[in-house]
Amino acid sequence: MPGTLDRVSAAVNTDRVEAVDPDVISLTIPAAMRFVRLARIGAASIARRKGLSVRAIDDLRLAIDESFALLLRDTDHRGSVDVTFEVDNHELVVLVVQRLTDGALDPNAEDLVRFEIVIEDLVDRYEANPELGVVQFSKKL
Repeated sequence: MPGTLDRVSAAVNTDRVEAVDPDVISLTIPAAMRFVRLARIGAASIARRKGLSVRAIDDLRLAIDESFALLLRDTDHRGSVDVTFEVDNHELVVLVVQRLTDGALDPNAEDLVRFEIVIEDLVDRYEANPELGVVQFSKKL
């Protein structure tokens, strides 16, 4: 891939160092359902590190699946999905934002109802706005 090494070299040689909050983890992945496992692994790893039960970890994995299903409708799209995990001593907050090349998908009321029915028992609080392509939920630690 021409130019790849140039970008890598520029990134390595930069003098700019950004402050990183160790309790905020961000992923940007392609907007394809086959990559949802990366977000599930991230959520499970953080939850395990924070001492959540196996059931709570499974609930988080399923909540990630449902978020992607709502925002991508179980199909692949051009663009990406940003997943941010924010952790403190009391809760894990997950923010999922679709960044599709053609903009957010038209909302589907049936998909939103299904999402709400499933996620309600999985997390402590949630918010979903498919028109904007955003889902946020949290689980107490």
